[in-house]
Amino acid sequence: MGLKIKVSSLFEQILLLIVFVLVFLYDAFVEFFGFLDELIALISFVVIFFFILKGKLRFFRKEYYIILFLGIIMIIGFLSNLLAYTNDHLTNLKAIFADFIIFFKAFVIYIAVRLLSDKFDARVVLIKIAKYARVVFYLLLAIIVFDIIFNYFPKESRYDFRSLKLFFKHGSRYAFAFAFIFLVLLPKHYKNNKALLFFVLIVGTFSLRVKFFGFIGLTLIIIFYGKRLFKIPKLYFLSFLGVLCLFLIWLFRFQIDLYFTFDSIDDAWSRAIILYYSFSIGNDFFPVGTGFGTYSSYYSGHYYSWVYDLYGISNVYGIKREYWNFVADQYWPMVLGQFGYLGLFSMAMVIYNYFTFFLDKIKANRNNENYYYFLTAILGLLMLLIDSTSDAIFTQQRAVVMFIYFALIVNTIDTKNESTSNK
Repeated sequence: MGLKIKVSSLFEQILLLIVFVLVFLYDAFVEFFGFLDELIALISFVVIFFFILKGKLRFFRKEYYIILFLGIIMIIGFLSNLLAYTNDHLTNLKAIFADFIIFFKAFVIYIAVRLLSDKFDARVVLIKIAKYARVVFYLLLAIIVFDIIFNYFPKESRYDFRSLKLFFKHGSRYAFAFAFIFLVLLPKHYKNNKALLFFVLIVGTFSLRVKFFGFIGLTLIIIFYGKRLFKIPKLYFLSFLGVLCLFLIWLFRFQIDLYFTFDSIDDAWSRAIILYYSFSIGNDFFPVGTGFGTYSSYYSGHYYSWVYDLYGISNVYGIKREYWNFVADQYWPMVLGQFGYLGLFSMAMVIYNYFTFFLDKIKANRNNENYYYFLTAILGLLMLLIDSTSDAIFTQQRAVVMFIYFALIVNTIDTKNESTSNK
C-alpha cells in the first residue's frame, strides 16, 4: 500500500510539474524546455505500446472513434509521403518523423494519461492545479504592475494601445496563460467567487488579441446560458454554436480580411498565401495531400519542402527558403495540404467526437460538480479551435497542456457506474 501511495504521488507531482512548466515557463526557458512536449509524446507512445501488449485498452466509445480517425490520418500521411516519393518528390525522413511526432503529440499524451488513470487520483491533480494556478495568477499580477510602472518587457502596439505579453514569446501565449488559469479555477470558484474569475479574464484582455475577445464572448454566453443550451437537442446546440461563430467572424471581419485576403502574390501576407494554396494542394493531390513534413508545418520549413518550390511560393516573405518563420502560422491549411480532404474530414471528426463526448458528459453530470469540469473542457476545446484559425496551436505545447487537462477531467468519471464501451 505504501509503495502504491508513493507511485500515485509521483505521477501527480510529475503531471503538476509538466502542466505548469508548459504553460508558464516554456517561453521564458525555451532553450531548456523546448523539446519537453515532444519528449513526453515519445514516452506516451511507449506507454500506449505497453498497454497494447497487455491488452488493457479501455476507453469510452467516442474515444475509440477519435483513435480511429487519428489512425486514418496517420495512414494517409505516410501513404501520401510514399506516393510523392514515387513521383520524384522527396521529403526529408527527419521532417516526416518529426512532423509525425508534433502532429500527434497532444493526442497520444491524452491517451497515455487516460490509460494511466488508475495510477493516480485525477481529482487530486485537478484540485492542486487550481490551487497553484491561483498563486501563479497573483504572481503574474505583481509582475504586470511592475511592468506597467517600469516598462520592463517589450510591448506591441495594437489598436492604438500597447499590449502586454510579459516574458511570453507572443501576446497569444500571454492570453492563453490567463485563459488556462480561468478554466482551472472555474470549477472551484464559479459559485462563490465569480469576481476572481472575471478579473482573470480582464487581465487576459491586456494582450489585446482578437481571439481572446472571441473566447470571452463564447465563455460568457455558455457560462450564463449553458444549462439552458445544454438541454436542447445536440444538433440544435451545435447549430447555435455555428451561428455564433459566424457572428464572431462577421464582427471581426476587418481583422480577418487583413490576414486572409490578397490582391497579388507579390504583396500578400504569408498567412493568406498558405491558406490559398492549401486548397490548390488539396485539389491537385486529392484526396490525400502531400504527406508529413511537406506543408505549413515547422519541419516543412526547417527541412525546406519541395511543395513550396512546386507551387512557386518560395519567394514570398515568411515562406522563403532563407526566412520561413511564418510557414507554420496556421493549423487547418497544414491539415488540408498534408492530408488532403480525407484528412481534413478525419480531423474534423476527431474534434467533433471530442466535443460531443464532453457535451454528453455535461448532460449526464448536470447536477454534480463534474458539470463544471466538463464545462471547462468544452470551453477549452473552443479556445483551441478559435486559436487554430491563425495559429498551429494543436501542434504546440499549449494543446498538450489542454489535452492533459481534458484527460484528467475524463479520468474523474466513475467507470463503475458508466460503461466505457457504450457511452
